[in-house]
Amino acid sequence: MEIASPRQYGRRKLFDPDREPRHIACHLRLLLPSQAALASTHQTITRPAMPALKPLIEAARHLEDSAALARIAYGGLTAAQREQLAAQGRAVYTGKVRDVVDHGSDELSIVHSDRLTAFDRMIAMVPYKGVILNAISSFWLQEAQKVVPTHLIATPHERVLRVKRTDPVRMEVVVRGYLAGSMQRAYLAGQREYCGASLPDGLQAYGKLPTAIITPTTKAAAFEHDENTTPHELITRGICSESEWRRLSSMALQLFAHGQAIFRERGWILVDTKYEFGRDARGELLVIDEVHTPDSSRLWEASSYHERLAQGASPVMLDKENVRRWLLSQGFSGHGEVPAVPPAVLADLALVYLKVAEALVARALQVSHPVRDVDLAIL
Repeated sequence: MEIASPRQYGRRKLFDPDREPRHIACHLRLLLPSQAALASTHQTITRPAMPALKPLIEAARHLEDSAALARIAYGGLTAAQREQLAAQGRAVYTGKVRDVVDHGSDELSIVHSDRLTAFDRMIAMVPYKGVILNAISSFWLQEAQKVVPTHLIATPHERVLRVKRTDPVRMEVVVRGYLAGSMQRAYLAGQREYCGASLPDGLQAYGKLPTAIITPTTKAAAFEHDENTTPHELITRGICSESEWRRLSSMALQLFAHGQAIFRERGWILVDTKYEFGRDARGELLVIDEVHTPDSSRLWEASSYHERLAQGASPVMLDKENVRRWLLSQGFSGHGEVPAVPPAVLADLALVYLKVAEALVARALQVSHPVRDVDLAIL
Protein backbone atom coordinates (compact mmCIF):
# COMPACT_ATOMS: atom_id res chain seq x y z
CA MET A 1 0.00 0.00 0.00
CA GLU A 2 1.50 3.33 -1.02
CA ILE A 3 1.12 6.06 1.58
CA ALA A 4 2.05 9.69 0.98
CA SER A 5 5.02 10.79 3.05
CA PRO A 6 4.69 13.77 5.44
CA ARG A 7 6.69 15.88 3.00
CA GLN A 8 4.36 14.96 0.15
CA TYR A 9 1.41 15.78 2.39
CA GLY A 10 3.07 19.08 3.24
CA ARG A 11 2.96 20.08 -0.42
CA ARG A 12 -0.83 20.09 -0.49
CA LYS A 13 -2.34 23.47 -1.20
CA LEU A 14 -4.56 23.67 1.86
CA PHE A 15 -5.08 21.65 5.02
CA ASP A 16 -8.85 21.15 5.08
CA PRO A 17 -10.21 18.46 7.45
CA ASP A 18 -13.61 18.59 5.79
CA ARG A 19 -12.08 17.37 2.52
CA GLU A 20 -10.49 14.33 4.15
CA PRO A 21 -12.75 11.26 3.85
CA ARG A 22 -13.91 9.54 7.02
CA HIS A 23 -13.14 6.20 5.36
CA ILE A 24 -10.17 5.62 3.11
CA ALA A 25 -10.43 2.70 0.67
CA CYS A 26 -7.09 1.07 -0.01
CA HIS A 27 -6.33 -1.62 -2.58
CA LEU A 28 -3.57 -4.00 -1.47
CA ARG A 29 -1.81 -5.99 -4.14
CA LEU A 30 -0.83 -9.40 -2.72
CA LEU A 31 1.61 -11.86 -4.30
CA LEU A 32 0.29 -15.44 -4.07
CA PRO A 33 3.40 -17.64 -3.73
CA SER A 34 1.79 -20.77 -5.22
CA GLN A 35 0.61 -19.00 -8.33
CA ALA A 36 3.06 -16.05 -8.47
CA ALA A 37 0.11 -13.90 -9.49
CA LEU A 38 -1.33 -10.61 -8.29
CA ALA A 39 -4.75 -10.41 -6.73
CA SER A 40 -6.59 -7.46 -5.33
CA THR A 41 -8.37 -7.27 -2.03
CA HIS A 42 -10.31 -4.39 -0.54
CA GLN A 43 -9.70 -3.00 2.93
CA THR A 44 -11.35 -0.05 4.64
CA ILE A 45 -9.48 2.00 7.25
CA THR A 46 -11.68 4.06 9.55
CA ARG A 47 -10.24 7.26 10.95
CA PRO A 48 -11.70 8.69 14.16
CA ALA A 49 -13.84 11.79 13.70
CA MET A 50 -11.93 15.00 14.36
CA PRO A 51 -13.23 16.95 17.35
CA ALA A 52 -14.75 20.37 16.81
CA LEU A 53 -12.89 23.24 18.48
CA LYS A 54 -15.84 25.00 20.08
CA PRO A 55 -16.71 22.31 22.69
CA LEU A 56 -13.02 21.93 23.56
CA ILE A 57 -12.68 25.67 24.17
CA GLU A 58 -15.92 25.84 26.16
CA ALA A 59 -14.67 23.02 28.39
CA ALA A 60 -11.48 25.00 29.04
CA ARG A 61 -13.54 27.78 30.68
CA HIS A 62 -14.03 25.53 33.70
CA LEU A 63 -10.38 24.73 34.40
CA GLU A 64 -9.16 25.76 37.81
CA ASP A 65 -6.48 28.25 36.76
CA SER A 66 -4.34 29.46 33.88
CA ALA A 67 -1.63 26.93 34.76
CA ALA A 68 -4.11 24.10 34.14
CA LEU A 69 -5.08 25.75 30.87
CA ALA A 70 -1.42 26.01 29.84
CA ARG A 71 -1.09 22.24 30.20
CA ILE A 72 -3.64 21.68 27.42
CA ALA A 73 -2.27 24.45 25.17
CA TYR A 74 0.47 24.35 22.56
CA GLY A 75 3.50 26.42 23.49
CA GLY A 76 5.36 26.10 20.20
CA LEU A 77 8.36 24.04 19.15
CA THR A 78 9.93 22.16 22.05
CA ALA A 79 13.57 22.45 23.13
CA ALA A 80 14.20 18.94 21.79
CA GLN A 81 12.70 19.86 18.43
CA ARG A 82 14.82 23.00 18.26
CA GLU A 83 17.94 20.96 18.95
CA GLN A 84 16.97 18.48 16.25
CA LEU A 85 16.41 21.28 13.74
CA ALA A 86 19.70 22.92 14.72
CA ALA A 87 21.48 19.60 14.12
CA GLN A 88 20.01 19.67 10.60
CA GLY A 89 21.36 23.17 10.09
CA ARG A 90 17.88 24.72 10.17
CA ALA A 91 17.58 27.91 12.20
CA VAL A 92 14.50 28.71 14.31
CA TYR A 93 13.36 32.25 15.09
CA THR A 94 10.93 32.70 17.97
CA GLY A 95 8.53 35.63 17.75
CA LYS A 96 5.82 36.69 20.17
CA VAL A 97 3.37 33.99 19.15
CA ARG A 98 4.94 32.20 16.15
CA ASP A 99 8.04 30.11 15.55
CA VAL A 100 9.68 30.43 12.14
CA VAL A 101 11.72 27.53 10.75
CA ASP A 102 14.32 28.24 8.07
CA HIS A 103 14.42 25.58 5.35
CA GLY A 104 17.81 26.74 4.17
CA SER A 105 16.25 27.46 0.80
CA ASP A 106 13.72 29.95 -0.50
CA GLU A 107 11.00 28.74 1.89
CA LEU A 108 10.11 29.10 5.56
CA SER A 109 7.57 27.42 7.83
CA ILE A 110 5.56 29.50 10.30
CA VAL A 111 4.30 27.56 13.34
CA HIS A 112 1.42 29.13 15.29
CA SER A 113 1.50 28.59 19.06
CA ASP A 114 -1.22 29.35 21.61
CA ARG A 115 0.82 32.13 23.22
CA LEU A 116 -0.93 35.46 23.92
CA THR A 117 0.82 38.79 24.26
CA ALA A 118 -0.46 42.22 25.26
CA PHE A 119 1.33 45.44 26.16
CA ASP A 120 4.47 43.84 24.64
CA ARG A 121 4.50 41.14 27.33
CA MET A 122 3.81 37.42 27.35
CA ILE A 123 0.45 37.09 29.11
CA ALA A 124 -0.84 33.52 28.98
CA MET A 125 -1.78 30.58 26.78
CA VAL A 126 -5.13 30.69 24.97
CA PRO A 127 -6.61 27.28 24.10
CA TYR A 128 -6.28 26.48 20.36
CA LYS A 129 -5.48 30.09 19.49
CA GLY A 130 -2.75 28.94 17.10
CA VAL A 131 -5.11 26.68 15.15
CA ILE A 132 -7.63 29.52 14.84
CA LEU A 133 -5.09 32.18 13.81
CA ASN A 134 -3.53 29.81 11.29
CA ALA A 135 -6.96 29.29 9.69
CA ILE A 136 -7.60 33.05 9.56
CA SER A 137 -4.15 33.86 8.15
CA SER A 138 -4.42 31.07 5.57
CA PHE A 139 -7.80 32.40 4.46
CA TRP A 140 -6.64 36.00 4.16
CA LEU A 141 -3.26 35.31 2.57
CA GLN A 142 -5.11 33.43 -0.18
CA GLU A 143 -7.90 36.00 -0.42
CA ALA A 144 -5.38 38.86 -0.50
CA GLN A 145 -3.78 37.43 -3.63
CA LYS A 146 -6.80 38.70 -5.55
CA VAL A 147 -5.47 42.23 -5.08
CA VAL A 148 -1.80 42.02 -3.93
CA PRO A 149 0.97 39.38 -3.96
CA THR A 150 1.61 37.51 -0.68
CA HIS A 151 4.24 35.08 0.56
CA LEU A 152 1.88 32.12 1.08
CA ILE A 153 2.81 28.81 -0.60
CA ALA A 154 0.70 26.24 1.26
CA THR A 155 -1.01 25.31 4.53
CA PRO A 156 0.31 21.80 5.26
CA HIS A 157 -0.98 21.57 8.84
CA GLU A 158 -3.60 23.20 11.04
CA ARG A 159 -0.86 25.19 12.82
CA VAL A 160 1.62 25.68 9.98
CA LEU A 161 2.00 27.96 6.96
CA ARG A 162 4.62 27.31 4.26
CA VAL A 163 5.78 30.67 2.86
CA LYS A 164 8.34 32.25 0.55
CA ARG A 165 11.48 33.60 2.12
CA THR A 166 11.71 37.39 1.95
CA ASP A 167 13.88 40.16 3.29
CA PRO A 168 11.47 41.92 5.68
CA VAL A 169 10.99 45.67 5.35
CA ARG A 170 11.59 46.84 8.91
CA MET A 171 8.32 48.67 9.46
CA GLU A 172 4.67 48.01 10.20
CA VAL A 173 2.19 49.69 7.87
CA VAL A 174 -0.81 50.52 10.04
CA VAL A 175 -3.97 51.40 8.10
CA ARG A 176 -6.78 53.14 9.99
CA GLY A 177 -10.36 53.71 8.89
CA TYR A 178 -11.80 54.95 12.21
CA LEU A 179 -10.73 57.11 15.14
CA ALA A 180 -9.75 54.46 17.67
CA GLY A 181 -6.92 53.21 19.85
CA SER A 182 -3.78 55.25 20.39
CA MET A 183 -4.70 57.70 17.60
CA GLN A 184 -8.01 58.43 19.30
CA ARG A 185 -6.23 59.14 22.59
CA ALA A 186 -3.77 61.49 20.83
CA TYR A 187 -6.58 63.23 18.93
CA LEU A 188 -8.70 63.83 22.05
CA ALA A 189 -5.57 65.29 23.69
CA GLY A 190 -5.46 67.90 20.91
CA GLN A 191 -3.00 66.33 18.46
CA ARG A 192 -3.93 66.91 14.81
CA GLU A 193 -1.00 65.28 13.06
CA TYR A 194 -0.31 61.62 13.67
CA CYS A 195 2.56 59.70 12.04
CA GLY A 196 2.65 62.21 9.22
CA ALA A 197 -1.11 62.11 8.59
CA SER A 198 -3.19 65.28 9.09
CA LEU A 199 -6.47 64.90 11.00
CA PRO A 200 -9.30 67.45 10.64
CA ASP A 201 -11.17 69.00 13.55
CA GLY A 202 -14.58 67.63 14.51
CA LEU A 203 -13.87 63.90 14.44
CA GLN A 204 -15.90 61.74 16.83
CA ALA A 205 -14.43 59.06 19.05
CA TYR A 206 -14.92 55.71 17.29
CA GLY A 207 -16.20 57.60 14.24
CA LYS A 208 -15.27 56.85 10.64
CA LEU A 209 -12.41 58.87 9.15
CA PRO A 210 -13.03 60.87 5.95
CA THR A 211 -10.66 58.43 4.22
CA ALA A 212 -8.42 55.58 5.33
CA ILE A 213 -4.94 56.74 6.37
CA ILE A 214 -1.57 55.07 6.98
CA THR A 215 0.25 55.61 10.29
CA PRO A 216 3.49 53.61 10.09
CA THR A 217 5.60 52.36 12.98
CA THR A 218 9.09 50.98 13.27
CA LYS A 219 9.41 47.19 13.54
CA ALA A 220 10.94 46.28 16.89
CA ALA A 221 12.29 42.92 18.02
CA ALA A 222 9.92 40.57 19.84
CA PHE A 223 8.66 42.06 23.12
CA GLU A 224 10.20 45.43 22.36
CA HIS A 225 8.02 48.44 21.65
CA ASP A 226 7.31 49.64 18.11
CA GLU A 227 7.68 53.41 17.73
CA ASN A 228 5.47 55.74 15.71
CA THR A 229 7.20 57.18 12.68
CA THR A 230 6.42 58.95 9.39
CA PRO A 231 6.92 58.03 5.73
CA HIS A 232 9.57 60.76 5.47
CA GLU A 233 11.54 59.31 8.39
CA LEU A 234 11.36 55.78 6.94
CA ILE A 235 12.71 56.99 3.58
CA THR A 236 15.38 59.18 5.19
CA ARG A 237 16.61 56.28 7.34
CA GLY A 238 16.86 54.02 4.29
CA ILE A 239 14.25 51.54 5.49
CA CYS A 240 12.54 51.87 2.12
CA SER A 241 12.95 53.98 -0.99
CA GLU A 242 10.43 56.60 -2.02
CA SER A 243 9.20 54.40 -4.87
CA GLU A 244 8.88 51.42 -2.51
CA TRP A 245 6.83 53.53 -0.09
CA ARG A 246 4.47 54.53 -2.86
CA ARG A 247 4.12 50.87 -3.89
CA LEU A 248 3.62 49.36 -0.43
CA SER A 249 1.27 52.13 0.76
CA SER A 250 -0.85 51.57 -2.36
CA MET A 251 -0.85 47.81 -1.70
CA ALA A 252 -1.83 48.37 1.94
CA LEU A 253 -4.77 50.62 1.07
CA GLN A 254 -5.97 48.18 -1.61
CA LEU A 255 -5.80 45.26 0.80
CA PHE A 256 -7.52 47.23 3.56
CA ALA A 257 -10.42 48.15 1.26
CA HIS A 258 -10.71 44.52 0.17
CA GLY A 259 -10.65 43.36 3.79
CA GLN A 260 -13.31 45.86 4.81
CA ALA A 261 -15.58 44.63 2.01
CA ILE A 262 -15.21 40.97 3.02
CA PHE A 263 -15.75 41.69 6.72
CA ARG A 264 -18.75 43.89 5.89
CA GLU A 265 -20.40 40.86 4.26
CA ARG A 266 -19.92 39.00 7.57
CA GLY A 267 -21.45 41.84 9.61
CA TRP A 268 -18.22 43.31 10.98
CA ILE A 269 -16.18 46.46 10.58
CA LEU A 270 -12.45 46.27 9.91
CA VAL A 271 -11.44 49.32 11.92
CA ASP A 272 -7.67 49.25 11.56
CA THR A 273 -4.92 46.72 10.99
CA LYS A 274 -1.19 46.39 10.46
CA TYR A 275 0.56 44.92 7.44
CA GLU A 276 4.14 43.80 6.99
CA PHE A 277 6.04 43.53 3.74
CA GLY A 278 9.10 41.70 2.48
CA ARG A 279 11.26 41.75 -0.63
CA ASP A 280 11.61 38.47 -2.49
CA ALA A 281 14.71 37.34 -4.40
CA ARG A 282 13.71 39.53 -7.36
CA GLY A 283 13.11 42.57 -5.14
CA GLU A 284 9.33 42.34 -5.49
CA LEU A 285 7.31 43.52 -2.49
CA LEU A 286 5.07 40.85 -0.95
CA VAL A 287 2.62 40.98 1.95
CA ILE A 288 4.04 38.75 4.70
CA ASP A 289 3.21 37.62 8.22
CA GLU A 290 -0.43 37.63 9.39
CA VAL A 291 -3.27 39.45 7.67
CA HIS A 292 -6.53 40.72 9.24
CA THR A 293 -6.36 38.49 12.33
CA PRO A 294 -7.82 39.62 15.68
CA ASP A 295 -4.21 39.78 16.90
CA SER A 296 -3.24 42.35 14.27
CA SER A 297 -6.56 44.12 13.67
CA ARG A 298 -9.38 45.90 15.43
CA LEU A 299 -12.84 44.50 14.55
CA TRP A 300 -16.25 45.84 15.57
CA GLU A 301 -19.76 44.46 15.29
CA ALA A 302 -21.52 46.35 12.47
CA SER A 303 -25.17 45.78 13.47
CA SER A 304 -24.95 47.75 16.72
CA TYR A 305 -22.28 50.26 15.68
CA HIS A 306 -24.41 53.31 14.79
CA GLU A 307 -26.78 52.89 17.75
CA ARG A 308 -23.94 52.60 20.24
CA LEU A 309 -22.11 55.53 18.66
CA ALA A 310 -25.24 57.69 19.03
CA GLN A 311 -25.43 56.67 22.70
CA GLY A 312 -21.80 57.61 23.28
CA ALA A 313 -20.91 53.99 23.96
CA SER A 314 -17.93 52.09 22.58
CA PRO A 315 -18.59 49.57 19.79
CA VAL A 316 -18.87 45.82 20.43
CA MET A 317 -15.34 44.57 19.82
CA LEU A 318 -14.17 41.28 18.29
CA ASP A 319 -10.51 41.24 19.28
CA LYS A 320 -8.32 40.74 22.35
CA GLU A 321 -9.71 43.87 24.03
CA ASN A 322 -11.47 41.75 26.69
CA VAL A 323 -8.10 40.52 27.97
CA ARG A 324 -6.58 44.01 27.79
CA ARG A 325 -9.47 45.41 29.83
CA TRP A 326 -9.15 42.64 32.40
CA LEU A 327 -5.43 43.34 32.76
CA LEU A 328 -6.05 47.07 33.14
CA SER A 329 -8.67 46.32 35.82
CA GLN A 330 -5.90 44.54 37.72
CA GLY A 331 -3.64 47.57 37.43
CA PHE A 332 -1.41 46.02 34.77
CA SER A 333 -0.45 47.95 31.64
CA GLY A 334 2.84 46.31 30.75
CA HIS A 335 4.95 46.93 33.83
CA GLY A 336 5.56 44.65 36.80
CA GLU A 337 4.45 41.08 37.28
CA VAL A 338 1.81 39.77 34.86
CA PRO A 339 -1.35 38.79 36.79
CA ALA A 340 -2.75 35.27 36.24
CA VAL A 341 -5.66 35.63 33.82
CA PRO A 342 -8.66 33.38 34.68
CA PRO A 343 -9.28 30.51 32.22
CA ALA A 344 -12.80 31.82 31.52
CA VAL A 345 -11.39 35.13 30.26
CA LEU A 346 -8.87 33.36 28.02
CA ALA A 347 -11.41 30.85 26.72
CA ASP A 348 -13.85 33.67 25.95
CA LEU A 349 -11.11 35.29 23.87
CA ALA A 350 -10.60 32.02 21.99
CA LEU A 351 -14.35 31.85 21.29
CA VAL A 352 -14.27 35.39 19.85
CA TYR A 353 -11.37 34.42 17.57
CA LEU A 354 -13.19 31.22 16.62
CA LYS A 355 -16.32 33.19 15.70
CA VAL A 356 -14.25 35.28 13.29
CA ALA A 357 -12.48 32.26 11.78
CA GLU A 358 -15.57 30.13 11.24
CA ALA A 359 -17.45 32.98 9.60
CA LEU A 360 -14.57 33.52 7.18
CA VAL A 361 -13.97 29.89 6.22
CA ALA A 362 -17.70 29.05 6.35
CA ARG A 363 -17.33 25.83 8.32
CA ALA A 364 -16.80 24.62 11.89
CA LEU A 365 -13.11 24.37 12.69
CA GLN A 366 -11.79 21.02 13.85
CA VAL A 367 -8.50 19.90 15.33
CA SER A 368 -6.68 16.70 14.45
CA HIS A 369 -5.79 16.11 18.09
CA PRO A 370 -6.60 18.20 21.18
CA VAL A 371 -2.93 18.79 22.05
CA ARG A 372 0.14 17.53 20.25
CA ASP A 373 3.50 18.69 18.99
CA VAL A 374 3.83 19.57 15.33
CA ASP A 375 5.65 16.76 13.50
CA LEU A 376 8.98 18.06 12.21
CA ALA A 377 8.47 16.05 9.00
CA ILE A 378 5.76 18.59 8.08
CA LEU A 379 8.13 21.54 8.41
